[in-house]
Amino acid sequence: MARRGGCCMYFNIISAVLGALAGLSAFVVFFFHFENRQAGMWAFVSGVFASTTLFIHILYKRHSLEMWYTPENLQQIRLLGFLGFIAGLAGMIAYFAIAASVHEDMPSMENISSNHYFMAIWAFLTLKWGASLFGFSHLYRKRLLEEYHPLLA
Repeated sequence: MARRGGCCMYFNIISAVLGALAGLSAFVVFFFHFENRQAGMWAFVSGVFASTTLFIHILYKRHSLEMWYTPENLQQIRLLGFLGFIAGLAGMIAYFAIAASVHEDMPSMENISSNHYFMAIWAFLTLKWGASLFGFSHLYRKRLLEEYHPLLA
């Protein structure tokens, strides 16, 4: 039971809170203020993955993960994280390739509405939170199978 507390769990929760806040606030800024729709959507997706990761961290910490999810549900969430990882990887590679092929300047406030590097950064953060969701849903699924046994097995 000591695995549910401690520095690592608090670090995971705090980083997921920061990731969710950064993603969702960057969505508003990029999408509505700077009108960089693609970077805004990548930021939104990154924030959703960070929020989902935060949610399963909190459920696990509070000993209520087994009431919300079965091991099969966590396996499906793991697949969702993997798909987010693959989408983020493809987006990051594509945006860096586009930026390099058109010899785009480094990001600045003058070109923030059309710069592909901002899109690549948020695609990378989607990759990161997709991998995080994949890894933690896999870990919590394993721990759920170790700790809890059904009554009718």
